[in-house]
Amino acid sequence: MTSEIKIVLVDDHRIFRDGIKSLLGEYSGLVVIGEASGGEEVLEKLKTLKPDILILDITMQGLSGIEVAQKVAVLYPEIRMMVLSMHTDEDFVLNAARAGVKGYLPKDTSKEELFEAIDTIYRGGEYYSKLVSEHFMKNFIKKMKADEALMEKEELTPRELEILKLSAAGMTNKEIADKLCISSKTVDTHKAHIMQKLKLKNTAEMVLYAIRNNIIDVK
Repeated sequence: MTSEIKIVLVDDHRIFRDGIKSLLGEYSGLVVIGEASGGEEVLEKLKTLKPDILILDITMQGLSGIEVAQKVAVLYPEIRMMVLSMHTDEDFVLNAARAGVKGYLPKDTSKEELFEAIDTIYRGGEYYSKLVSEHFMKNFIKKMKADEALMEKEELTPRELEILKLSAAGMTNKEIADKLCISSKTVDTHKAHIMQKLKLKNTAEMVLYAIRNNIIDVK
């Protein structure tokens, strides 16, 4: 591992920060130059601190880890970020990645994996723990199988399935039309076909159907 990697920790639990600092202290090439209990605090400290890596939690009072990452990516693009979180669901991982986070590990990760992740991210790579990757793939495969079963059983076309997902996720007909570059009238027609095939009466029943059949997730 490259020497003298400077780290700032952000977590609203002091005992967790102390534990991570103790682990990192076992390696001479790592130095914790600062810590914060929340998003606003770390953004203030980053005005003077210059870490190589920022280690974030996701759920904190005030700004979430995702919101902090979004701001840091704009204000300090040279800082590499990673998440240590109890949340390993797909949506959290994807939102973190979109915000500029380069690594994601569960809080019960081993110290060996933590060191490996820090080194990988410091060198410009990305690191997602085995647990996070497996969970992500399981969800992906689960949804893919649900989509295939729905198209086979109910004879929905790929376009109808796409519109079902978007509609169940809360998008209006106009928003769906704009996203798919089709007319609102075409969206109406597709939705009518969907409800007819699935024997549904309205959009509310479409949402329930999508949830029950693992077509969309509700967190």
